[in-house]
Amino acid sequence: MTRFNPFRPHSIVHPGMFAGRYDEMIALEKALFQTRNGNPTHFLIDGERGIGKSSLLVNVEGVAKGTFEPLEDPLRLNFITVNVCLDAAHTYSDIIRGIGSELRRQIASREQIKEFARGAWEFLSKWEIGGVRFRDDKRREAKDTELAEELTFAIARSLDSLGTGVDGVVILVDEADKPPASANLGSLMKLLTERLRLRGCDRVCIGLAGLPTLREKLRASHESSLRLFNVFALNPLSAEECMEVLRRGLAEAKDVNGFEVKITDEAARSLAFITEGYPHFVQQFAYCAFDADSDNNIDIDDLSKGAYAENGALKQLGLKYFEKQYFDQIWSDEYRQVLQVMAKHFDHWVTKAEIRKEALRLKASTLDNALSALKTRGIIAAKKGTKGTYKLPSRSFAVWIRAYTQTEELIASTPPGQAAAPDASNRDSAGPDSPVS
Repeated sequence: MTRFNPFRPHSIVHPGMFAGRYDEMIALEKALFQTRNGNPTHFLIDGERGIGKSSLLVNVEGVAKGTFEPLEDPLRLNFITVNVCLDAAHTYSDIIRGIGSELRRQIASREQIKEFARGAWEFLSKWEIGGVRFRDDKRREAKDTELAEELTFAIARSLDSLGTGVDGVVILVDEADKPPASANLGSLMKLLTERLRLRGCDRVCIGLAGLPTLREKLRASHESSLRLFNVFALNPLSAEECMEVLRRGLAEAKDVNGFEVKITDEAARSLAFITEGYPHFVQQFAYCAFDADSDNNIDIDDLSKGAYAENGALKQLGLKYFEKQYFDQIWSDEYRQVLQVMAKHFDHWVTKAEIRKEALRLKASTLDNALSALKTRGIIAAKKGTKGTYKLPSRSFAVWIRAYTQTEELIASTPPGQAAAPDASNRDSAGPDSPVS
């Protein structure tokens, strides 16, 4: 059966499918309103891979440039939005150039740059033609500072030239954790905000998004740079938020296909249960369950088929996120057994004694070798100052291991009427009373 599948495990979730993050969106909208009124409020969004950082940024961008309404205030905003994505090859000057070039494109897309504003962009034109060259390494630091000065000059002059026609500028930097320490992102953020303030340019908001390691990278670059930002650490979705994702997806499918596809209450609860509220997991399992369904009624069998198909949800998540950690770097099923035991504790610390107690079939020497190898390869982390205590690097890795090794068991053991995960102290536990449709 050929049908439009509304779930999107391969891309950023579009606004119509975006669910949850209500509190974060309200706080971020307040940051935009503050910036519009001359009190710039910068923010940082961090969390594990697949937790929804990029999707949240897309929604913030939409509100900032007036594409869709804020959740609370009926007044639409009109910011110039600059959205750049960094990678491991980006240097200090690359970041400045990327921000400046995107800013120029955004302004040019609104109106032709006026003659009196052209001087603000001369430095960007040089970059776009051939890139900046530093012939004297001794002057690299001075040159970098000059580039930041040029960028703040361009922003300030552009806002002056556009006048009251715009609310300000919002600079969104995704994957901000990726550049190396030598890119000095923290120092750059500190310098940009200071220079903007000195120029009286107080309608610019900067938002960063990245893995939790971003905070330490900022501190290492400039010890006070983290203080510039309101920090939002994203957690997995609640059970009810997972249900909302399913509702919105199936509603979109009905609009496109012209007929309704339902999901049973049992299958919806189980999907939320095994995905632990990770947005990308929810999208992947829902996509594969929808694909496996043949009678327009997604049930437990469809969820199981979608998970275990040759290219199903578990295989796809493994290939995208965890194959290297769980397969490529481990050649022993006994070593993987250690990870399976640790996954029962999610990303909490667990002692070697506890692992030994739960992995009864492992010899003491094998366990010692496994822990040593897994630690050396960066697959598990050892607790500093505490001997023999370890944890998995992320909760999502633990969730995938549990799903990969126990999906059928987890589906079968979903508590009746419950959609939350076993360790659901920070989640809603009540599931829907009727099928999601």
